[in-house]
Amino acid sequence: MEQLESEEIQGEAGHSSENENQHEGLVNEIIAMFERLEPPLSSVLVNEEAYTPQVISIGPFHYNSTRLQPKKNHKVRYFKSLMHRAKPEIHLKTLVSSIKLMEGSIRRCYSETIQLSSNDFVKMILVDAGFILELFFRKFERKCGESDDPLLVEGWMLSTVWRDLVLFENQLPFFVIEKLFQVAFPFKPGSYLIELAFHFFRELNFQNKSPLSNVKIKHFIDLFRTFMLPPSDRLPEAGNYKVKLLYSATQLNEAGVKLKVSPSKCLLDLKFTNGVLEIPQFPIYDTTEALIRNVIAFELYHYGESIAYITHYYYMFHSLINTTKDMDLLCDKEIVVNYQGDNNAMTSIVNNLHTNIIWVGLNSDYCHLCENLNVFYKDHWHRWKAMLMHDYFSTPWRIASTIAAAILLVLTLIQTVSSIIQVA
Repeated sequence: MEQLESEEIQGEAGHSSENENQHEGLVNEIIAMFERLEPPLSSVLVNEEAYTPQVISIGPFHYNSTRLQPKKNHKVRYFKSLMHRAKPEIHLKTLVSSIKLMEGSIRRCYSETIQLSSNDFVKMILVDAGFILELFFRKFERKCGESDDPLLVEGWMLSTVWRDLVLFENQLPFFVIEKLFQVAFPFKPGSYLIELAFHFFRELNFQNKSPLSNVKIKHFIDLFRTFMLPPSDRLPEAGNYKVKLLYSATQLNEAGVKLKVSPSKCLLDLKFTNGVLEIPQFPIYDTTEALIRNVIAFELYHYGESIAYITHYYYMFHSLINTTKDMDLLCDKEIVVNYQGDNNAMTSIVNNLHTNIIWVGLNSDYCHLCENLNVFYKDHWHRWKAMLMHDYFSTPWRIASTIAAAILLVLTLIQTVSSIIQVA
């Protein structure tokens, strides 16, 4: 799989009128694209592949996809709209010059050599970054701009686009978008761009994190990972301890572990205290599998095993679900909310999440959690107590029957003892 590295731009800023004039040919090519625009798209075919974009390609890896070629006009249309939105005196040649100056840094952000000429590469980056900025503006302003714009008219289309924007192989370095924003909107603070990004991806911001000005974004899949992590002061100790949870949700439940929905909005907050395993609610949508697979791939590549916190969480989640019976149990407890409706299919997806990925171990928090759950299960008293509760005290009728039987047993014992005393 092609993969993306992220790094900060260094020592490349500023431009001159001489540079702008130098790129006159490329400027004319982009203007020609504006003039060749076709009527807006009204529908887009959707592909189910987890790692490839369904609607919009961003960056070089899917640039030449024949399936996505018709959508390029839509990106160009958005870029053209951004130019009208920018400060009146902004010139296209100024934007081209800015990206040209950063070309080397941008190319180095990708793990493979990009086989595009300098002009084609700069044009691609500029159009993609401009498309993203205009998309952010339109969504933030809650208006279409064009009455037949499917990205904002059709809700399903927009959700597919934001899904595409967090794919591992479909990224732009965020510093490129920042630079374009600074040049086109010099009087707006950089924090405003962060607000736009947070607003666009707010459905992925499960913890409702605030778009603080000091947020560092490498690219959008990194932003998605940030949404999932707990606050920095609550991150577990780094590590990849080779400890496994040996028992599934059903086995743990039968051994007396009580499964409960945690009030925490952070998916990673798994806690086991006094026989109660608290798990934050986990909603499953049609985009969930793609998001999980991509964030795992990105995290293992960019951050490594020891701080692959999201990957560690999904290993734990995978350990809890071995069969559809486990998925059914978690759904019954409202820990999993399966909007897909097919527990058999979701069980298969969860079990295959780590196919072809070497087991990386767990962080310190999950290591202790596994150890405590394994010890709890092996304690025969816990299993005996759970069996007793299940067989004799699981329903009001069973409780009543058990009490009646106990009273009958006591009365029988008293009668027996009385008879023995009388004979004596």
